[in-house]
Amino acid sequence: MGSPRRRGGSGAPSSTFEVAFRPGKGLRRVASGNAGDERLRALARDNASWLSSAIFVSLVIGGAYLDGRTALAIYSLSFWHYYLYWLAYRYGAVPLRVLKRDAISMKSVSLIVLGAVYLAAPLDAASLVVVASGFLLNGVAAAALGSDRTYYGHEVADLPPQQSTAFPYSVMSHPMLVGNIAAFGGTMINADFRQHWWPLACTHVAMNLGLLVMELAVTPRRLGSRRTPIGGGDRVRHRCSLRTACFLVAAGAALGAAIARGAGATDTLLPAGIGGCILAHAYVLYCCYMLPVSSAGQQPTSGGGGS
Repeated sequence: MGSPRRRGGSGAPSSTFEVAFRPGKGLRRVASGNAGDERLRALARDNASWLSSAIFVSLVIGGAYLDGRTALAIYSLSFWHYYLYWLAYRYGAVPLRVLKRDAISMKSVSLIVLGAVYLAAPLDAASLVVVASGFLLNGVAAAALGSDRTYYGHEVADLPPQQSTAFPYSVMSHPMLVGNIAAFGGTMINADFRQHWWPLACTHVAMNLGLLVMELAVTPRRLGSRRTPIGGGDRVRHRCSLRTACFLVAAGAALGAAIARGAGATDTLLPAGIGGCILAHAYVLYCCYMLPVSSAGQQPTSGGGGS
């Protein structure tokens, strides 16, 4: 494609394409405005997922405190980091540092609420040893792999492939997931915890098995800016609309109320509210993690961040 020709004289340019290539003040104004818009969009994009998570966690904890439904809050807050892992691994459109921040934040919330109910039960020495050993294996494996690669740096930020031969990768292929499965499964050795919270532990085990299947069988799409076809970001934006968000909030509220009624609850206000919040938060994360980063806002892939 040939270079655009500059127009002589004082005549106005016939298109914005020409404005961008004219020398002098016009060019500086356009470049400055575009750069400012890009920075604003990048700032909003980088923080929308974290802000949505903070609001969601606050609403769930506040509602549960006022209504006294601890179990509802615990289940509502426990599994979001798995969803973030899936979005990041499958689509690869989110900046690595944003993924790391979001995943660490929501995993911390998940472990805090799990620890609260686990430690509230009478301690079981065998269970405690298995849980501690599982999380220790997970931590050692993460340290051997490095934080960027722990959080899918290859799939999200195009870090070069690298095979770790350090322990525990020298003896098994997926030590982090194995450690998590052992730790969450180990909580059920505690009979009192198992009696009241076995669905919570089993769901964690199932989620980690799901991550294992994902890593073995799912092909990342890698929608980052340097790999996205022209118009790909526009197609994603069309999927993310206020109309869809309102529909999901209403559907989540109706579903939450229906589940509460099915469980015999007479007051369905809090379940309906949390149901609406869950689908709204999931939709915000989906939109944030599906929109490819613009080339102007792309961060260097050597920086931190991950799932």
